[in-house]
Amino acid sequence: MAKRKTFDVQLFKTYINARLESDLISDDAKDAFVSSLEYVLEETGNYNGFRYIYKDDERPCLDDPIDRIIGNVCNPKWTRSHELNRNYF
Repeated sequence: MAKRKTFDVQLFKTYINARLESDLISDDAKDAFVSSLEYVLEETGNYNGFRYIYKDDERPCLDDPIDRIIGNVCNPKWTRSHELNRNYF
């Protein structure tokens, strides 16, 4: 049997998305998964964005209009772990 020179990008994306959703994977590993997946998706023309997975209802930006007026649009509770909980389209 001849070896394949390509791989299924959609299958790779599904595999990485499952790892990014897991609470058992370290942030460093998730960071490597994100970097690898984004590279493959960009190089193959398959990048369609991502969405955050809100497990504890923390959002990257606050919705309070007062916070926006005084410039506090970043949520201090938003951590690297929150940033890496993603699902790619």
